[in-house]
Amino acid sequence: MILVGISLSESDKRLLIILLIIALLFFLLLGCLGMLLRKVTSMMSKRMDYEIHDAVVYRVIQTPEQLKKYGIKKNNALFFKQSTPAFLILLVSLIIYLIYGLVTNIWGRDYWGEFGTLFYEFDWGNPDNYSNFFGLTLLSKFPELKSSPTWVNEFWPSYVLMPLWIASLIVYLLACQGYLARAYLLNKRSHSVFEKNLDDFNFFDDIKANSTAPLPPNDSEKK
Repeated sequence: MILVGISLSESDKRLLIILLIIALLFFLLLGCLGMLLRKVTSMMSKRMDYEIHDAVVYRVIQTPEQLKKYGIKKNNALFFKQSTPAFLILLVSLIIYLIYGLVTNIWGRDYWGEFGTLFYEFDWGNPDNYSNFFGLTLLSKFPELKSSPTWVNEFWPSYVLMPLWIASLIVYLLACQGYLARAYLLNKRSHSVFEKNLDDFNFFDDIKANSTAPLPPNDSEKK
């Protein structure tokens, strides 16, 4: 075995510690987001059980194909209903955009850049914030603050339109997530509802428990 000694400077050690902390926080955040996504998806998928419950319980549906067809219709209707607010918000933003453009004759603006003035801006492009670590250029310190949130009256179209666009996108993505979650559960139910399972079945136990015919007398009873 060949042992290779690696000597690290104090700055490299600090950078390594920072990278480990960042990696730990990243995986922790990723795990929390995964659990949240799983919980939200599970909650959304339960709506499919509500939609198909009565048709299954009262034997209106009798085959997996009928269940899938019925569930797809319900899912499509729910998707249309849940995604409609997103398009209404988008329509309102389009009307505002057209009215503003016709009045001012200004059709092109840096909407995202102007909207960014409401948030903190950090100097990510400063090369002094980065260090070379084993041939990799990595962030070694948090960037300095370039500007604080500032309201600019001339940017009001961006302050109105950007939240509308973001809200429309979020509502639509949630509707898509709900649609996929319900479709997954529907596919699962189409198999489980009509599944014939013998895992807990015992032929001799069940015939004794369910049979109404008298059992044959044993030897002592014959005597």
